Amino acid sequence: MANASRREKLRAAQEAQQKRRRTRIIAAVGVMVGAAVAIAIMLWSTLGGAPGQQSANRPPNATAAGDGIVVNPGKASAGAPRVNLYLDYRCSHCVTFEEKYGLTLDSMADEGTIELVANTKVFLDKGDDNGLSHKAAMAAACADVAGVYNDYSQGIFSAAYNGEYTDNLFRVELPERTGITGDTLTQFQACYDNKSMLGWVNGVEEASSKAGVNATPTMMVNGKTIDLATLPDDVSKLPEYIADAASS
Repeated sequence: MANASRREKLRAAQEAQQKRRRTRIIAAVGVMVGAAVAIAIMLWSTLGGAPGQQSANRPPNATAAGDGIVVNPGKASAGAPRVNLYLDYRCSHCVTFEEKYGLTLDSMADEGTIELVANTKVFLDKGDDNGLSHKAAMAAACADVAGVYNDYSQGIFSAAYNGEYTDNLFRVELPERTGITGDTLTQFQACYDNKSMLGWVNGVEEASSKAGVNATPTMMVNGKTIDLATLPDDVSKLPEYIADAASS
């Protein structure tokens, strides 16, 4: 009987040991699975997430090449010319260009007769990440996250006539004029204050320089640089001009 009792105790101990071993294995597998999921989520977020989602450091309407922002996403008709505008918010000639041709180009973009892309340069800051060109470009990119990119961008150019840009203009005045309120305003201001779009802005500048664009304003139609001196003085003729440039 004593031997039988010892065997029962030994069997019970072995079963308990096997149970503990299974528990450790399950826990280890759980840790590995959790780590794999965490890595996958990190990579998913870094690469932009699911279709339609964007990183917090990249405007939602960024071009596929990451060199600009599509002003009229999803509106361009099939085969519509692509018009790229390279502008620096501190460039006085860009302000006058936008004043003269901006509304017509925006109208064409809304109608879908062109795909309009803004390639914002910051070269006038001469590498100063705290310069006003950088601040304006970062604010505009944050405004794209808020869904008001074009109105906000136009507001920056309009404000150029009132003197030097300020943080208050970017953070408070322009958001108020473009309808950024509530949680969206909080997120916009955090995007601006944290310089979330700095890397993006500098990347656009680098891409434009590699493309040979070293002056502003510069306009391209389907990748061909336009001689701005040949633009029609009568802005009503701009659609015909762009159509001819695209077909030539």
